[in-house]
Amino acid sequence: MFLRIALGVVALSWSWPAVADSFVPTIYSDGYSCPSNCDAHVVFNAEHNGTKYASLPASPRSSPATCRIGEICRICFDDTDGSCLNVMYRGSGPDKGRFDFTPAFYEATCSAQSLPEVLVEQCKSFEKQYNNLTRDAVYCLSDPTYAGCDALLAAAESSKASDQPFWDECREIGQAAFNRKYAAEPAKQRSLSCAYEKMGSGGPNSSGQTWRRLLPAACQAGAYVGRDGLDCCDSNKMSLGGLGRECANYTVEK
Repeated sequence: MFLRIALGVVALSWSWPAVADSFVPTIYSDGYSCPSNCDAHVVFNAEHNGTKYASLPASPRSSPATCRIGEICRICFDDTDGSCLNVMYRGSGPDKGRFDFTPAFYEATCSAQSLPEVLVEQCKSFEKQYNNLTRDAVYCLSDPTYAGCDALLAAAESSKASDQPFWDECREIGQAAFNRKYAAEPAKQRSLSCAYEKMGSGGPNSSGQTWRRLLPAACQAGAYVGRDGLDCCDSNKMSLGGLGRECANYTVEK
């Protein structure tokens, strides 16, 4: 939720539009930072809440009521009513113009009927990416017993285990105290509620941007930080299909 700068895909910011707008469906999975264990939900910029693009389902779009965290919210990708659907709302996070969904949301929703067209196209794109990435490979998080997956997953577990004491300590004593303790070792310092590194070692990407990496122990049980520290990867098919090359390092050749 905290960092939505993907490699080669930079979230844009703009002023709130006075005319018709359109929204982009995106995907995120940032481990323990993700509310409600990254269940099927949406997060979006707080400025959109209580507008004709995000409101309580019982309220008319002409007089929208503000969505409440932990309740169903009606989101609309553009001015047309056919672009709307109801989904669990878990809070704010990304830049304007985006509805950020979890892999669990896509897994539960992509097979539904009468979805907004922009979401249908995103589902197709993720399905295509999953098929491309598994044409000659196996996704070890979905099939951990496949030959060659044991070593790959053991390395991921080892990385998480190495980070676990620092994750636990940071949460126990607080991020500020933790960073003071490791003032002489800046590479150990953490940010964003202890889940991310403080020094940005990610990148640069094709646009020259760098970012703070999500740290291994901040991913839930059975999930592992992706290649570039942008998201957590788990057994959900949409983790690989949606996050793509971020999770492709958890594949082995067939």
